[in-house]
Amino acid sequence: MSNPESTGHSADLESSPASGSESEDLSWVKNSRFTIEEMRETAAEVLARFDRDREIQHLLRQGLTPQQVAERTGSEPRFVAHVGQQMQRGELVRPETPEELIFRRFLGQISSQEMMDRLRTWPYTFGRLRGYDGYERGSWDDVDGLHGLGYLSDQEYTELRAITDPMPKPPDDPMPWEKGWQPQ
Repeated sequence: MSNPESTGHSADLESSPASGSESEDLSWVKNSRFTIEEMRETAAEVLARFDRDREIQHLLRQGLTPQQVAERTGSEPRFVAHVGQQMQRGELVRPETPEELIFRRFLGQISSQEMMDRLRTWPYTFGRLRGYDGYERGSWDDVDGLHGLGYLSDQEYTELRAITDPMPKPPDDPMPWEKGWQPQ
């Protein structure tokens, strides 16, 4: 019988090593909305998309046809076509992000030390309001949002926040009721 006050996290911590590797202690996780397993599943799904797109790019660069790439990876042709279009435009295909680093650490693919070393020196961008109902995301939004979901400890977040707080932030677009607003 389960304890009604338990979130199920301690059992998950002991019984679910991340991706077959030695997982780090996640006892600091205090997300009451999701279990550790649900959080791992989310991280794994996101990383699988990143890895799939990078594999598609690798195979296309090796000269395989889009059809061959789709067959080899089991991807839908439209995903292969999208990656091919990004490559033709000279765009990066799934560049590394703070989100990826945080998820990889959560799954035990990289250490907390490696994640923090990389996040401490990340060239962060910051989100801003665009117009009345738009928001342009920045890389700091990954850190902020994933901390809110429990993927980063309070201590890690506080350390990163101390690094980014003094960084310049872009101004938000003026709102219609503010001075300087211009219809677009």
